[in-house]
Amino acid sequence: MSIIISGSSDDLIEIEGDISEEFSHLPPDDGPAYLAVSDGTLLQVQYIDGVWRITTLKKGACLISKEEAEGADSDNYSDRVTLTGKIRWVAYATKWANESRKR
Repeated sequence: MSIIISGSSDDLIEIEGDISEEFSHLPPDDGPAYLAVSDGTLLQVQYIDGVWRITTLKKGACLISKEEAEGADSDNYSDRVTLTGKIRWVAYATKWANESRKR
């Protein structure tokens, strides 16, 4: 099973592959989105200066590969992350309770 995660336009996060979904991301402060995947992977997704950037915050059990975006002035304005492995769900959030901040 595999999925590909990328940004589209300036407000959509797309999941393609064995799971297909589209999340509208319009936070009031232009902050990042977070995608949690059932294997334990946590990704940060953010639209910055015309480019979608995807960062792995926590690696889960899936294999992860990433294709970097070329830039805002190209057709390739989004990082593309591929996860391969056992994936049952993907959840979207605009906040993340970072465990290192807990007291």
